[in-house]
Amino acid sequence: MHLTAADASLQAFCNCYLREVDEGLWHVPALFAVRFDLAAGAGIRDVVELSLPRCGATLAIFVRYRSLVGRHSIAEVHERLAGSSVWRKLDALTAQLRLIDEIYAKHPGGPQRLELLSRVVESHQVMERYLALRRDRNGMEKPPHEMSFIESEQAVVTGHWLHPTPKSRQGMHAWQHPVYTPELNGRFRLQFFAARHEMVIQESLLDSSAETLAFEMACHGLDEKGRRRLADLAASGYSLLPVHPLQAHWLHHQPHVRDLLAAESESLIALGELGPHFTPTSSVRTVYSEELDWMLKLSIPVKLTNSLRLNLKSELGDSVWISKLLLECRVEDEFPGFFILEDPAYLGLDLPEMEETGFEAIFRTNPFRGSECHQTVHSIAALTEEPLNYAGRSRLADLVWHMAERQGISLAHAAERWFHAYWSVAIAPVLGVYDRHGIALEAHQQNVVIGFTDDGAPEASYYRDIQGIALCESRREPLIELVPELGDLPKVFEPDDIVRNGLGYYLFFNHLYAIVHRFGADSLIEEQDLLRHIEAKLVALRATMDGPGAALIDVLLQSESLPCKANLLTRIEDRDELESECELAVYSSVVNPLARMSGEVEISALELVEAV
Repeated sequence: MHLTAADASLQAFCNCYLREVDEGLWHVPALFAVRFDLAAGAGIRDVVELSLPRCGATLAIFVRYRSLVGRHSIAEVHERLAGSSVWRKLDALTAQLRLIDEIYAKHPGGPQRLELLSRVVESHQVMERYLALRRDRNGMEKPPHEMSFIESEQAVVTGHWLHPTPKSRQGMHAWQHPVYTPELNGRFRLQFFAARHEMVIQESLLDSSAETLAFEMACHGLDEKGRRRLADLAASGYSLLPVHPLQAHWLHHQPHVRDLLAAESESLIALGELGPHFTPTSSVRTVYSEELDWMLKLSIPVKLTNSLRLNLKSELGDSVWISKLLLECRVEDEFPGFFILEDPAYLGLDLPEMEETGFEAIFRTNPFRGSECHQTVHSIAALTEEPLNYAGRSRLADLVWHMAERQGISLAHAAERWFHAYWSVAIAPVLGVYDRHGIALEAHQQNVVIGFTDDGAPEASYYRDIQGIALCESRREPLIELVPELGDLPKVFEPDDIVRNGLGYYLFFNHLYAIVHRFGADSLIEEQDLLRHIEAKLVALRATMDGPGAALIDVLLQSESLPCKANLLTRIEDRDELESECELAVYSSVVNPLARMSGEVEISALELVEAV
């Protein structure tokens, strides 16, 4: 039996609702059947009772797997109207609509409701299309221990594990998906524009300028005549600007671009397709070619998850100068096996009275090029995605099984070894960088990529997306002493408590707990056992720290509740978090899994005794 878009959409939305809005009342199925005259089928471990007073209904959510970290496996939903004793099964989309109606009952007719409805339906449709392609290719996907970087990037078809609209691609037409999305193996060339040199903004930490990198990229694959044409433009005072094709189409309809293209001064010239073919990575807007030293992070006129994906002008310098800071701090030397994909250069167009012009591009280090393009690497999102066949294994489980077979050890031993190796290259370094330098990496499951040995064991991790890094205000002076340009960046330094809360969410709730869930759901290591293991590792790390990392670990080990990003609440308000002045406005307080694990085990045992 294959995973369906209905299953995946329902699970994502219900988990968001249970975490952010109402955790419901949890029942043992046998007791629920006696009390409410609704029996669960085989394989159902729990039933969640949700009261929807504004809709005049009660929902019963059947749960196959209850997770201590919040990623429950939802089987189906039943509804009973007020005053009735009759239950009826709801299809996945109707169940989501019922929850949306309950949320917005206080604010009927608001535009945010229509926006959320639209994106839920669109995400469902997109996911169904992607999953249908995977079903048609049944058996064609390589085993995880043989997948390359871009093959893994293209493999994530169900999206963010705690987002109500995980595959919403608002702004992208159906016919564009096969060309521009990773899930459908999109492949395309970039559009280039030539702009007068005095109109261009750029920075580079490299021996080559950003415009030189763009010129070399545009010349890739051209014959002598084509190269000479571009060289003549450069000699005439033009710089070349790479643009995503979706963005180029949008730009051609913008007044400021149309005026420039039509001007007699020829200050801007559209050159069309140039350079090599690129493939989108899992972020859609960052593009990759195995032939080049650089990936490109580009703006696109598409809303993905919570935001319109634009490179903000104010953040271009952030990427370059924080990249320099990480080099000055010698992070990779401090933590062997931990690598940063720097963003060492940017390029854009500067126009009077405009912030973003739409031409902003960031160059990113590409370690997966040439002979390294076939190295086995997976993002945390790819590792922890639900298996597309219920009888199959997740990519993480497959790697652990492969490790056990190759090393001739038990599955339990392999699981412990795998987790220890993963922690050493992916979690401990992020906490170490934060403690030593006050630098918080936005290490969520899409931003962290793990490299593996031939045996399937984690041996390296790669952090990408410099834009998401935050610096502790308490470390302002020593960090500016290392890189004076940081003093001119208004957004990179934040209050220590805000930085700590952000890192706690991204590294633990979003990233590490996805791994914990996967180990438990795949019967590799029980979640409560792994949480105790994590607790011991944090205690050991705490003994080596005396900076902000120590404060974060204290909060993780001692607090009953923690701030957690609320993606459903963000969508309820139709908030673009990249434009939000205070991202904490989209955080909510949730139970700390490290603090609740012993209680969870006791409650479950008590319920089972009562059921007997």
